[in-house]
Amino acid sequence: MRLFGVAAFTGDPPAIAAARRELKNAFSANRHLTDRREINEKLAEAVEANEFVRHNVVQAVKKDCGAYEISPEKAQQLRELPPDQRRPPARS
Repeated sequence: MRLFGVAAFTGDPPAIAAARRELKNAFSANRHLTDRREINEKLAEAVEANEFVRHNVVQAVKKDCGAYEISPEKAQQLRELPPDQRRPPARS
């Protein structure tokens, strides 16, 4: 799926379908907007969400051995994070 021209969730059909649903729902929920300022605010939110996905979501593939593999680009991004931000918060 391409969000604003960037491939996202490559090879993950359920994630692609969920992202499409979310985008469609968000645009449908704001279909009534006519004020240019409000429309621009919502579009800015969409751009911000796209940036978040591009820079903060890491796709990993679970290997037979149980380890996860990620792209070299994402691995470099993870290495650049402070150690306390490299792992997701523990689930409660």
